[in-house]
Amino acid sequence: MAQELSRSEFDRQVEALFEQHGAAAFAALEGKYPERTLFVQDDRVVAESSDSPRHRYGTFCELEEPLAGSALDAHVRQWLASGDAYELYIGMNVCRYNC
Repeated sequence: MAQELSRSEFDRQVEALFEQHGAAAFAALEGKYPERTLFVQDDRVVAESSDSPRHRYGTFCELEEPLAGSALDAHVRQWLASGDAYELYIGMNVCRYNC
């Protein structure tokens, strides 16, 4: 059975994905889906693209209002730094790790 990632390991891997795809690729307005979502697979965080069947079930930063450019980038990075991204990941995987 897989173990949940620590917050520091999750954050480190997500930061690498932000560098690869851009932080904005992981954000969308409420009710919409972003270009990419986050999944943990075999102790590795992966970026699922919109053509993946599990894309819509991944973790992403949901925006209440439109943001662009550096404001969007800063908002998504703050979402990660605040622990909200990690809490969302854990919340979506409670049964996976504890059932």
